Formats: sequence, structure tokens, C-alpha cells
Amino acid sequence: MRTNAHPSARKQVAVNSRIRRRTFLTTTGAIATATAVGDVAYATPHALDDAAYGSSEYVDVQLLNITDFHGYLQPTTPSQGSVITGAGGVQVTVGGAGYLATHLKRLREGQRNSIFFSSGDNFNGWPFEVDAHANEPTIEALNALGLQFSTVGNHELDHSVEFLVDHMEKGKPYPAVSGRDDNFVDSTGQRFQGANFRFYTANIVHADTGRTIVPPYNIEWVDAGRGRKLPIAFIHLTLVGSETGSTSYQPGLKSLSDLAEANKLAAQLKKRGINAIVINIHDGGVAGNDYNAGTNPSGPVFQLAANASPDIAAIVTGHWHCRFNMMVPDPNGVPRPVVEAGNHGSLINEINLKLDPRTGEVIRELTRSTNHANTRDVPLDEELQYIADYWTAQGKKRYATPLARVTADFTRTPNASGESTMGNLAADFAYWDANQHRDGRADLALISVKPVSGSNAVTGDLLFAKGTNPSDVDGTVLFGEAWGAFGYGNPILTVTLPGTQLHAAFEAQWVPQANGTEKFAPFAVSQNVSYTYDTTKPTGQRVDPATVQISGKPLDLNRDYRVAALAYTLIGGDGTTVFAGFTDPVRNDRDHEGFIAYLRAHPVLTPAPLGRARPVS
Repeated sequence: MRTNAHPSARKQVAVNSRIRRRTFLTTTGAIATATAVGDVAYATPHALDDAAYGSSEYVDVQLLNITDFHGYLQPTTPSQGSVITGAGGVQVTVGGAGYLATHLKRLREGQRNSIFFSSGDNFNGWPFEVDAHANEPTIEALNALGLQFSTVGNHELDHSVEFLVDHMEKGKPYPAVSGRDDNFVDSTGQRFQGANFRFYTANIVHADTGRTIVPPYNIEWVDAGRGRKLPIAFIHLTLVGSETGSTSYQPGLKSLSDLAEANKLAAQLKKRGINAIVINIHDGGVAGNDYNAGTNPSGPVFQLAANASPDIAAIVTGHWHCRFNMMVPDPNGVPRPVVEAGNHGSLINEINLKLDPRTGEVIRELTRSTNHANTRDVPLDEELQYIADYWTAQGKKRYATPLARVTADFTRTPNASGESTMGNLAADFAYWDANQHRDGRADLALISVKPVSGSNAVTGDLLFAKGTNPSDVDGTVLFGEAWGAFGYGNPILTVTLPGTQLHAAFEAQWVPQANGTEKFAPFAVSQNVSYTYDTTKPTGQRVDPATVQISGKPLDLNRDYRVAALAYTLIGGDGTTVFAGFTDPVRNDRDHEGFIAYLRAHPVLTPAPLGRARPVS
């Protein structure tokens, strides 16, 4: 009978066993187009048989990869991508760290040179129990799985470089309250110690110095027998533009060309005598539905693959949450694997390399690759499932933690002006949060409460009546209720807008549609702002600047304003285009953590009267 006791010893889960492979692509020479790698071997007139593949004259290396795990420790649901499609349209159910550990053990059994790595977006996902514990549960699970290194995905930058390096890698308490905001007790009873692996990227740099935020590549040494070691270099690349993405917005960073950095580093490594080079990039593409093949490939990684140095033996990708396994010609026409292993722990990609024992070069025509489904028809790994269950239980406790009190309902129900008590609370939070940061101080805040398109950050109500959670009582706001009422993992940015552009933002709440109708997409404004509007006037002429009051003064079209808003809105993620061209962005807190801090600083909340936006009488 299974007990709740933690396994007696924490072992690296990734060391021992192996399951029988499927049939893989084996090919030599040039091919004109990308070729899928699937369950049925693809043979050319120069195909090598299994006896040649098993020859002891080469050094065998196994590369195992996952990507876009996003903290999904428990088995996923269909809406989270638990059902994937294989050859012939056959669907399989996948996901869960406990099953992933079992598959990894079996794949690694008997492999002298096995390297397990990630293509990024390991954390900063959507499971509450992970997100609300500063992503520390994911690191504990990846440590136990034996992850050796990872590229930096865009979501690795959702907090800051300092958070990634100092906290996630090194385990240092991040500036917060230890045990409350981070540095939690893990499933072994220990405080968070950080990752047993490192993060890398070659093309995300500090804007002021041009230096990479973490090392650009790593070199792994494999056993070549007779006491000899051979090097394999992994060049790491991150989605170009990550520093201006809605969740990962980091004004102090910039991204460089992934292709230019890959080719530059490949040449440098080759010059140093390193003849086995792999690209690990957090940017992918799409190539059909079969998770272990590929058709009609498109997307950035295929452009990269067509132009990246022929000295690169394989390209392993992520970010797109897609599943494909292909052989794509390099610039010399020689095929190499270009693969993506889905997301949320759905797949493990395996690439088998053969190295020349003298030079360390990859014998390209002997390279094989497959995507293994993380199916649920194997036993759960006890250690990993214990970790997942522990954090699920911790998540339930955290959800039920009392956070603040409300004297009446805060709801998203709008009045005729599109104003609601919940929307106003969100705008007041954004204004407060920005003004907690010296460089982020704002004149006002705007929050989109009915976006033109895309997601709405105001996602719940805070009601006086107790909810269904057994820990809830009338008037109490639980931690989980607050977390679910506002935010989608975006930072509050403070930006500069000219007065004319700010006025245009007020006018942009009425959006003409292609069919001649009009959509009302109102902004909630912070408590220091009020204005009137007249819908009998033409679109673009409904808000008289003289009626817009900001901290008791009329809107001045001839001056600049510092405006706080969510990055998603400012960059147009919700269909709002009026903020284009903003300048001097400063990043404040993320919406979830910042809103929690606001409620802690305002433990009793009373809805303010509506009337910040009023129609003319």
C-alpha cells in the first residue's frame, strides 16, 4: 500500500533505463525539401542498415529534450493539450511529471552518454500552485528529473534577469518576504535552494553594455572510451523580441539576430576544435499535426535552419507549442534534425548522434531522431508524483489564505459609461503600484476592461458573500480569489505619452467596425481622473480635453504625461493601437503579485462611487 512518506533519498531521476525505440529516419546525402521523421523508416538509395548504425567504431550520444513545460507537474487536461495526434491520426493522452520521469528513466537506460535539456519556458505558466509559489515547484521537479541545462525562453524573463539568475538559478531569496512571497519549503522540508542546472542565451543582452544576460553556450563532454572525452557545444537562442513581449517586457534588454549569433558562435567553436554543435532555440514553427513527423513546415526556425552554418548538426526548438520531427537540409543540402517537442510535458524528443572517435565530428548520415509521447500507460514515478502532489496540496492551502476584507461587492458589471467597481479597483491598483517605484511614478493609470480583442485582465469579482471554499467567510478575500480576479502575468509599465496622444486614447474607446457598427472598448481610469463624453458627436470628437481632469487639473495637450497600464494593452496585444510610439518605459510589478501586494497594503476595501466617466447632461 502506498504511503504519503517522501521517498527516502532524493535521487536524480534521469539516469538509468531505456525503452525500445521506434523506427527512425536514416538517410545520407542531400535532399531538396524537409523530410518527416516518423514511425516508418524513410530510406534513400544510400540508406545504412541497422548493423552499420550499431557499429562500435563510433561514439554514441543521446540527446533528450523537453520544451515549454510551463510548470505543468500534474497530468494535463484536454484544454491544456493532453491529447495529441500521431501517425495515421491516432490520438494519445499525454502529460504529467510522474509519467515523464518514468519515460526518461527508460530512455536513458544503458546510455553511456545521455544529455537531458530544455528549450525554455520551463516556468511562468498557468497552474496556480506553481505560479503562486514563485515557480519554485517547477525547479524542484526539474532538479529531480535531472535536467542539465536550458535555454532562456521568453517566460524566463517574466520577472527579471535578477530573478532568473539570483533566485531561480542560485536560490537566493528574492527581495520579498521569505516563506510568504518566495523561498518556500519544498517537498523535502527544505527552503528553496535554486536550480541544479543553468540557463543560457546568446542573443538576449543588456542594452547598455551589450553583454549577454547569461552565458551564450555550454560545452558538454561525453565519454569516448579509453579515458578520452569529446566535446559537444550547445548554442542557445531566445525568441527575438522577448524583451518587448507583453509578459516578458524588460526595457533594459535587447535581442540580437538569432541567425547571426548562431553562425558567429559556430565559427568560433569550430575554430576551437569543437566539431559537434547543436542549436537549442526558444523559437519554432509549425509542421502539421503528426507529433513524430512533419508536413508543410513554416515559421522562423525553418528560415533559420535553411541558413544556419552547416557545422551545426541539429536544431532543437520550442515556443510555438507545436510538435514535429523533421530532417531539413542545411545550406549545403545535408539533412539535419529540426524538432519541437510540444509543450506541457507532452513529448520527449530523442536525437541519437554518432561521433567520430578521433575528431568528435557528427556522422550526419547516421543521425536519428524521434518524438516520444509522454503517455500515461506506464507506472508513475513515485518521487516526481510525490513532488507534484505536495505542491498541489500547498496550492490549495495558499488559495485559502485570507488576504483582505471588502465591505461590499466589487464586480465587473458595467454602467452605461463602461465603468465598474472592479475595473476601478484595477486602475487604482495600477496607479498605486507604479507610484511605489521611483522611476515608475505615474500621473494616471488606464486599464482596458472590455478590450477590442484578446484577453481581459479583469477576470473576476470580489464579492462580500463567502464563496464555496470552506475557508471563506463573508467579507473575506482569499489569496486565490484575488489572484484569479485580476491579471494575466503582465507587468505594469509606466510610459510617456504626449497630451495629444493621451487625449486620443480617451477617444479610442469608441471603435468603428468594418460593418459600420461601433464597439465600445472602455478604459477604467485611476481615482484621480474624471472626464465627460458626448456620444452624439462623431467618433474621435467625443471627449473634450477641457473636461478631462487629472489630479484636479485639466488635460494639457502641450505636455507629456506618465501613464501606467498593462504591457499587453500598451503594445497592442488586446487590439488597442492608440499607444503605439510610447517612450521611456519603466517596468513595475507583475499584475498578480502587485495586486496581492496592493490588497495587503489596503486590508479593508470599500467600492468607490462610480462617476469617473460621465456622459454630458
